[in-house]
Amino acid sequence: MRYIGPDPLPLVVPVAAFSAAVHGIVTPAEEVALADLLAAAQDVVATATNTPLVPGTYELTCPLEGWRRWWLPCRPVTALTALAVSDESGAFVDRDLTGVTLLQGQDEPQLLLPEGWANRRDHGRILRAQVQAGATPPPALRRAIIALAQDWREADISLSPGEAPARSAFGVQRLIRQARYRRPQITAQA
Repeated sequence: MRYIGPDPLPLVVPVAAFSAAVHGIVTPAEEVALADLLAAAQDVVATATNTPLVPGTYELTCPLEGWRRWWLPCRPVTALTALAVSDESGAFVDRDLTGVTLLQGQDEPQLLLPEGWANRRDHGRILRAQVQAGATPPPALRRAIIALAQDWREADISLSPGEAPARSAFGVQRLIRQARYRRPQITAQA
């Protein structure tokens, strides 16, 4: 799942809301570093739960291997906006959406391709779907972002590019586990 919207992803928990939630004072000098911590915590929570925390356009990919039904790796998905299949060179070629159906977008999003949509040459190539996904996160996920950023701030962790964030606290893990989306299977014939 990769966000491809035109604007940068906004913070689910702005710096001012974080400061109010932890009853702390944030100096102007800390705001940029704290915004980075909140963005990293938001990314960790979104990835761990398979839930886009901000509504927008996302890109999903899956190998085409004879299936017609694909359980999408995240929820909720509100619309399918484009499909493309890789060609011999690896470039994506747009395909018609006629007959392609999005099923159970809020709970267990599935993409159903019509009979004959994929041809024999497509086998082994990559399908790229562009979808509208995400919703306002529930309070538990906002709390997970706040708790994770607070843990990192108290531990005085600064994240450099390529550096992995520290292991999250038990409470954060429980909040994430409660909201995690796990698809029942990946693909099926129909």
